[in-house]
Amino acid sequence: MACISYYHNCSKEYVCSLSPEVHEDVIWALSHLLPRQTQAEINRDLWWLLTAKGWCYDAVPPHSTAQAPAELPIPGTRRDEVAQRNDRSLCNTTTTIAANWRADFARLTQGKLVQIEVQFGKVESMFKDFCGFAIAWHEKRLSLGVEVVMHEPARHFPTRKRTISGMAYFEVARKTLPAIGLTCPIWLVGIT
Repeated sequence: MACISYYHNCSKEYVCSLSPEVHEDVIWALSHLLPRQTQAEINRDLWWLLTAKGWCYDAVPPHSTAQAPAELPIPGTRRDEVAQRNDRSLCNTTTTIAANWRADFARLTQGKLVQIEVQFGKVESMFKDFCGFAIAWHEKRLSLGVEVVMHEPARHFPTRKRTISGMAYFEVARKTLPAIGLTCPIWLVGIT
């Protein structure tokens, strides 16, 4: 799948300055997603692709197998090996507020925390993701939040018009970010 980007309070150069691998890993993982019938399958594939690149995660997707699907370009990657190196604490949105919020993926790179949220849910959930980034930024823990959404959900899931109603998508996120006054750097990525 292809991607489009919008950088809020940052730039591609800023993302790469944290670590070139951050930008490369996200684009690589999203570009290797296969066309799937369900969001759950896309979530599962993305989990495999990002964890194979060393990203930590909050939770294993439902129906995940013990080994990466053969059609993904990560042969031999095993779930138990991924679990052994996982540091779930990196996904914590806050360390000071008694909230049980976590990002989907995170990585500490060159001492800088980057968190990824994959939002195939409602627009309201996307705002929660943005709030999580803002809290972690306020706590001076987060260097970059990455929000992944569909570019045009109706085009990707043409037979599911009712279930995608109100789903977060690239244009609503791009127009919302400047309007809500967040100061934290957010890299918005739309899957096309």
